[in-house]
Amino acid sequence: MAKIDIYIPEPKPQYDESNQRQILEALDTLKNQLNFSFQFDLKEEQDTFNFFLQ
Repeated sequence: MAKIDIYIPEPKPQYDESNQRQILEALDTLKNQLNFSFQFDLKEEQDTFNFFLQ
């Protein structure tokens, strides 16, 4: 499994639109990294399975 390393900023006590955008962007990046690593793991698993079938 791939290692996911991402920084999600802490919310500020007072609402700040730019801080909320940073948090949203970090979560979106996390989602994309998880989706990408999951697809890669599936491909690795399928390649391994195909290798043993040959």
